[in-house]
Amino acid sequence: MNCLEANKINLARFLIRNGINPQRQKGDNLWFCSPFRNEKTASFKVDTARNLWYDFGINTGGGMIDLLCKTYNVDVSGALLILDGTHFDSLTSYVSESFSGLQEDSQNEPRIEILNLQPLQNLSLLSYLNGRKIKPAFAISYCREAYYRFNGNKKEYFALAFENDRHGFELRSKYFKGSNSPKAITTIPGKSRSSANLFEGFMDFLSALTYFKTGRAGCDTIVLNGVGFVEKFIDLMPKYSRINLFLDNDNAGKEAAKRILALRPDAINRSQIIYPGYKDFNELLLSQY
Repeated sequence: MNCLEANKINLARFLIRNGINPQRQKGDNLWFCSPFRNEKTASFKVDTARNLWYDFGINTGGGMIDLLCKTYNVDVSGALLILDGTHFDSLTSYVSESFSGLQEDSQNEPRIEILNLQPLQNLSLLSYLNGRKIKPAFAISYCREAYYRFNGNKKEYFALAFENDRHGFELRSKYFKGSNSPKAITTIPGKSRSSANLFEGFMDFLSALTYFKTGRAGCDTIVLNGVGFVEKFIDLMPKYSRINLFLDNDNAGKEAAKRILALRPDAINRSQIIYPGYKDFNELLLSQY
């Protein structure tokens, strides 16, 4: 692929395929939250008629090659290498439909159909992990990338996929947090089977691996995938002689810790030792690196 061919790739479709969804539409312009930084008010415009982008936060714009160079800090040759081997047959036409419906209301609990699972290699997802200060090398051992859609909608999305004990998946990307059915805890065997580390979510588990600079926990790890599953862990507690809690420091996490400590006073609440001033383990990472 050369630069001329690369710049014919539809920018809006490319962003959407990489998990960056438009926030609003005005005429031929779609407005996105900038892929270069975290923001709540969309300041990144894509002119779908001209297939050009402009970021008002940094007063910079251009075409596809410019976008890749800026996003991945590469030169033109590097941008073309990123594009090499990607399928663009559905990305070369301009966006003609409204973007409404691209983002689902999570409160409606849409049915998520996973179309494909593969090893974690998507650059957008690896960038998302880096943005959360999590080492992708550790995540690759425990996560895959999932391609999915909502309620039979033809539009496809992708996200990090973390499997639970019933073969359902927790899904995370920069713009989506959800899961498909069935919901359950995730049990990860460790070197020692007599002790257990308990996490509320898998991003905090990955944060702990990064913090402790290890690719594998020294003992069994239980990820609740939602604090509502704490009773499932309570059923498992008798098999462990030592328990370490890495729950969130919000009201729900504190209540779960309180419930466990009432039954197992010997359990150690590591969240109050390692990150007492932070909501969760990942927030600690973000503050330190």
